[in-house]
Amino acid sequence: MIKIAVTMVVVIGLSIIAERVSPKLAGLLAGYPHGIAIVLYFIGAEQGVEFASRAALYAIGGLSANVALCYAYSRLCRTRSLANVILAAAGSVVVFLFVSAVLQRLPLSALFASLLTLGMIALIYALLRHTEEIKLLTKTRLGVIAVFARAVLAAGIVLLITGLADKIGPDWAGLLAGFPIVTFPLLLIIHHDHGPAPVHTMIRVYPIGLIALLVYALTTSLTFPVIGIGLGTLAGFGVATIYLIGLKLVSGSLR
Repeated sequence: MIKIAVTMVVVIGLSIIAERVSPKLAGLLAGYPHGIAIVLYFIGAEQGVEFASRAALYAIGGLSANVALCYAYSRLCRTRSLANVILAAAGSVVVFLFVSAVLQRLPLSALFASLLTLGMIALIYALLRHTEEIKLLTKTRLGVIAVFARAVLAAGIVLLITGLADKIGPDWAGLLAGFPIVTFPLLLIIHHDHGPAPVHTMIRVYPIGLIALLVYALTTSLTFPVIGIGLGTLAGFGVATIYLIGLKLVSGSLR
């Protein structure tokens, strides 16, 4: 119930920000370690410290698949039709699983996984840097049905990954923890409700915020075996927060 409640609150909050404030701000906030933190914490609580530490290591590499998914979604997102939403969703998930399958065969270290993900982030950011920023011109009111529909997918993803962890092992569990659990449903929401333009705006800035997930996963992979799951989670949030504060100071005020 805690997994479901936390995930649903995060997804709903980000969708409100994207619709009523700015998709650019929502894109950066989507890079904060929400979903990955939920998954790694419960994996640690259910499977133990060593399992979670290994999973966190592979989650660093999984973020390469994460950013590849978002780029694929941006390329496939062309119209507001339901058929295009389904195509973009299915195609981007296939890309994520393909990249993850390649990474699962590699003997990842913290340094190699970090450099690989940073390289992928830099590449995707360069490819998307000229995307035009679009603000939403309409504001929608969230009803009970819409709230449930927008959050249930993310909660289901969290339950699926944590439920399968003991069966698929720490490597695959970590790679799947790199899935954009919070951002993916948000992309579907904005795409379906507002079309491709604001989706492109969100994805343009998403790779920068994704570094916060990288530093979170790296921190937890190192601290879980030393100080445990609870304190290691707090340490990961602390380092990620420092990064995002520094990013905001460097980039200036968001509008």
